[in-house]
Amino acid sequence: MQSHLVPGTIVPPDRCCTFWLICGKMGAMSTTRAIAWNTGAQAVGKIVSTLFGVIIIALMTRYLGQVGFGYYSTANAFFQIFAILLDLGINVMIVQMLGEHRGDEKYEKRAVSATMTFRIVTAFVLLGIAPFIGLLFPYAFEVKLIMFALWISFFAATLNQVVIGVQQRHLKMHVVAIAEVVGRAVLLVGLILAVYMKSGLFTIVVFVSVGSVVNFVINWWIARKYASFAWNWDPKFWKELLSRSWPIGISIFFNLVYFKSDAFILSLVKPASEVGIYSAGYRVLEILVTFPFMLAGIMLPLMAHAWAKKNKDRFAELLRQSYSAMLLFAVPLVVGVLVLGTQAIIFISGEEFALSGDILKILSLATFMIYFGTISSHVVVAIDKQKAMLPSYFVVAVVTVILYIIFIPPYGMWAAAWLTVFSETAIALAATWFAYRSAPNIFSLMTIAKIVFASLVMGLAIMPLRNLWLPIPIISGMAIYAVMIFVTGAISKETVREILSARKSVEPLSEP
Repeated sequence: MQSHLVPGTIVPPDRCCTFWLICGKMGAMSTTRAIAWNTGAQAVGKIVSTLFGVIIIALMTRYLGQVGFGYYSTANAFFQIFAILLDLGINVMIVQMLGEHRGDEKYEKRAVSATMTFRIVTAFVLLGIAPFIGLLFPYAFEVKLIMFALWISFFAATLNQVVIGVQQRHLKMHVVAIAEVVGRAVLLVGLILAVYMKSGLFTIVVFVSVGSVVNFVINWWIARKYASFAWNWDPKFWKELLSRSWPIGISIFFNLVYFKSDAFILSLVKPASEVGIYSAGYRVLEILVTFPFMLAGIMLPLMAHAWAKKNKDRFAELLRQSYSAMLLFAVPLVVGVLVLGTQAIIFISGEEFALSGDILKILSLATFMIYFGTISSHVVVAIDKQKAMLPSYFVVAVVTVILYIIFIPPYGMWAAAWLTVFSETAIALAATWFAYRSAPNIFSLMTIAKIVFASLVMGLAIMPLRNLWLPIPIISGMAIYAVMIFVTGAISKETVREILSARKSVEPLSEP
């Protein structure tokens, strides 16, 4: 799934950092230890990237206000429609194909170079015409103008997805983290300069594109040392790639139709100020959902390889570890947002966007379902059940868009938020059904109960602190939750000792 998290990035993919250790030889490090240790290592990089993202949103919303930020969000939502058409499932499929042919350097060279060539051509054409089509829509002149600067950001980010697939294959996700942090740092510096010089929205969007280009160039510059991005006009490979990716592409198309149509329809029937309020809350949601795509993107080639080798025990263990990690993060996140959502929005964007806090609280429920459903949707890819999932995506997309059209005009952003919860829940449940059938007994009700209990204790504890300076309840909540997780035994002492005893150097994964 792709969506602009903060200016200058397209996701998912797999966000930060040194998760490459996860694939260390199992004799040197157990799966549990590797996943836990490297999830923590990536979290460090994610904290930096997320911090930059929050500061960027804070500067943009405070400087542009509801209307200006609404203009930017409208242009962004418009471009997302073209990004949906462009995806075709290629980003996910190339990761799976490289995982299936691990060790075949000749195949990898051909696959990567041909995929990059195909993506350059299609992105240049499709994204290139987008701003001209935008001229036909009844948008404000400022919206139409910034579309011509924004397309560069989408073009660079689209190419970056191919490179990130290579980084996943070679277990170099620390490079992805570094590139993202540097790209956001460049954007942040440019944004500060734009605000200081009181430049307009167009200048800010130019810096958005510059940050995206920097992110891509760093990734590409390093990845070219172990992968070929040479021009490779290879229609035969494209046919093979598309023949396998089209079910994913259609799934992503339907998925993103309902995921992004809310903002697009809202921009057509409501004033820019309401689009700005809704988008401020939505941006925070998009930052919050970076972790599941990071983890799922790394786990996909591992799950695909285990499934292809018919190693069901290994496959089930990967699923158990992934779902546990998701719940450990998702449940306290939802509880924390329900308690501190409004205070967080005011802290970031100011009193003008206070209403976005209520939107964020509703969207936190969708966040939970995205966390849960992301692993399930990647399992569907790993077990090659994309075609079987198509009816679910189709039905949810059609129903949700119809509901958007019916309810957004009279109820605006409130309908958009609740329908987002509906659509994400429906898709998560459908994908999880396929995951459960592939590997039963992957959930522990006792572990789930312990995580929920720990989260509720955290929520009750920080409620009296919610009107203090925001870092105080956040840090207090994190500390309380960590203690409760260990007290309840959701994470055992043995697991902690295993993580802390992990060796720092790990050999590459050998073929089972």
